[in-house]
Amino acid sequence: MNPPANPEIKNVTPMLAGAAPKRPRPALVVTAVAIVIVLGLVFACSHHVNRYESIADDVTKAIANNDMAPVTKDFNASLLPELDNRVSVARLSTMVAARGAFKGSTEITAGGSPAGFHEFRETFANGTLDEKYELDSDGKIVKFHIGPAATP
Repeated sequence: MNPPANPEIKNVTPMLAGAAPKRPRPALVVTAVAIVIVLGLVFACSHHVNRYESIADDVTKAIANNDMAPVTKDFNASLLPELDNRVSVARLSTMVAARGAFKGSTEITAGGSPAGFHEFRETFANGTLDEKYELDSDGKIVKFHIGPAATP
């Protein structure tokens, strides 16, 4: 027996009374797309640590630990004697440690600042400090200061 050329297709799956066939829910798709867009915007608007903030973080952590060895590579050779001065580093370490756990650096460099100059707000559990540094043409720190914010 030969099958018919165009057989009729019939749904043989029994349906429950009142049940509609499953179709994609447009509201679910729209909700999913909206969630993805919102998450993307939140990520895009959140603060990302830039290269200079990363250097400031590393230097601040080194000061807090009273050990400048991990960051000597970030300083110009002319400042290395200051980094080896245990009394100066210990004084800075005491000031930094008094503010509690370090939370991070946020760059606050004013527009129009000289090239290579960067200023940061260093946030701690118990306060803030201002940190400023200036980079040479090789990207090494040639001037550095950390201390309480200047009062206007």
